[in-house]
Amino acid sequence: MRKSQGWTGLRTAVVALGLLASQAGGLEAAAISNVLTYGTAGAIDNSGITGANVISYVPIASASIDPTSNIPLGSFQVAALSAGQTTSYNNTPFSLTFLPSSLDGSPLTVNSPVTVTGTLTGQVTGSYQSSVQVHFNPVVDGSFQLAGASSTLSMLSNDQKLLVPSSAGGTTTLEGIITTVGNPNPEAPVPEPSTIALFLSTVCGLGLRKYVLSRRQRAVA
Repeated sequence: MRKSQGWTGLRTAVVALGLLASQAGGLEAAAISNVLTYGTAGAIDNSGITGANVISYVPIASASIDPTSNIPLGSFQVAALSAGQTTSYNNTPFSLTFLPSSLDGSPLTVNSPVTVTGTLTGQVTGSYQSSVQVHFNPVVDGSFQLAGASSTLSMLSNDQKLLVPSSAGGTTTLEGIITTVGNPNPEAPVPEPSTIALFLSTVCGLGLRKYVLSRRQRAVA
């Protein structure tokens, strides 16, 4: 009977250890978040356009994303022309701005908007054809701060044609990428779930060993 009770207590302790380890992993996962909130704005200059301007920039009012992912920066949209009509774009300038507002819910108050410039070149003809290409200039000053870490915005290469409504909705999405040097929110590192589990296993394992040995000694006595 004593042996049975000892193994029952041991199994209960092992189950409790597993629950503690899983809860520790869940707490660590819940504690980590990496969400950047930002917005964009932009405009297309009228210079270099022959005909009616049918290309517009669609900004992002407020978005939240993991800053290690590709960063959507709005889109260009092409409206359809009437049959037989053509609009030409000859190095038509455009600009857009990127403004990060918060990281993990903490406001970013020291940043100025990052400005991205470029040109549009090509023709839109009727409601089906477009040869307009997007060209981005190198970002002159794409640096900003993410909670103490120095970060830089750069554009992903995009050589796709701008499309009219008959193909892909006439929308071309613009994307960038953020390169960060340093550690945002430099605080004491949170232990990994495996580290927590190993620590709990060691502590509880020593306790279980002591418990089993004491039960055996009492049984022998």
